[in-house]
Amino acid sequence: MMDTECDGIVFRKRSKASKLMALRDTSKTSRHYRIIESIFVSMCNSKLFNDIDVQDENDWIVNHQSDEQTFNDWCKSYNVVKSNKSRICIQPIGDFSGPGQKLLSWLQSYCSAYYFGIKVAILPPISITKIGCKCRINSETRRCQLRATDIIDHLKLTRKPHAICTVAVTMLDLYPKESWNFVFGLASLTYGVGVFSFARYTDTFYRTPPNKDTTDNYTCAEVTAKLLWRACKVMTHEIGHMFGIKHCVYHNCAMNGSNHLAESDRRAPSLCPICLRKLQEALKFDLADRYGTLLKFCEGSLTDSQTPLSEFAEYGEWLKKAVSFLESKQYKTQVGRRPR
Repeated sequence: MMDTECDGIVFRKRSKASKLMALRDTSKTSRHYRIIESIFVSMCNSKLFNDIDVQDENDWIVNHQSDEQTFNDWCKSYNVVKSNKSRICIQPIGDFSGPGQKLLSWLQSYCSAYYFGIKVAILPPISITKIGCKCRINSETRRCQLRATDIIDHLKLTRKPHAICTVAVTMLDLYPKESWNFVFGLASLTYGVGVFSFARYTDTFYRTPPNKDTTDNYTCAEVTAKLLWRACKVMTHEIGHMFGIKHCVYHNCAMNGSNHLAESDRRAPSLCPICLRKLQEALKFDLADRYGTLLKFCEGSLTDSQTPLSEFAEYGEWLKKAVSFLESKQYKTQVGRRPR
């Protein structure tokens, strides 16, 4: 590892050698798996992926520099029982009528492309009253918050047996316990359930007075390009944890941790080669097909004409480079097939 300094913040950046070691699969030696590994090594050596950008002493990575999960680590811990489950379930909490319904539809389309080959289902919305979730008014924002642990407990009891995971979403702010100010989301990897809030990803959260409809009647007023962009990033990040993928410390990656909104905004939408290899091993998708489908979403061909996609333009350009890179390597996948 190499120490780098940014505005007085010392950050231990992973060397190329340590990144390549994190990619290695020492448990399998067949030619099939060596071919797979060579693809990810080529991606790691390319210019497609950047190092983590540290800008603040409060950034998540500054206080978690020793945390890491190699591909081998993931293989040892991933629950293989999930491999026979068929879908990802999204559980809306509260009112998602009007613009909120559009947001759910667009999230479903993006997640279907991101977790390529897995069906993504939107469950019927459930009221906060039915969950019996405790609420409070935050002393700083004066906005209503839901206790995330109550939602997690409800999801544990109601999770679908066919689901890889069930992720609840809400437009209201969350807190995990009384001593905490707020939390973006909370999950139980053991049960495959999680909840996260879009509240602090809206442009109006810090600027407008609190809405008096603090529980079941609170809904999404408008889906801006920035809200959709942030919502897609946080949802795919949280679902990634459900596949046993821990926070990434190797590259600027969709699985980087974040302690605040600015750090979350800097987080890349794409998975780095190390995290991508974990997901590909779980789902057995074709890399080029997955990138191509994500590109179609960014270009608007998977959604309706009303989808606010301006924030996805840069990601679309990156996806074109990724597809081109695979083509330049004369990439022809066999990774969707298990060796005999």
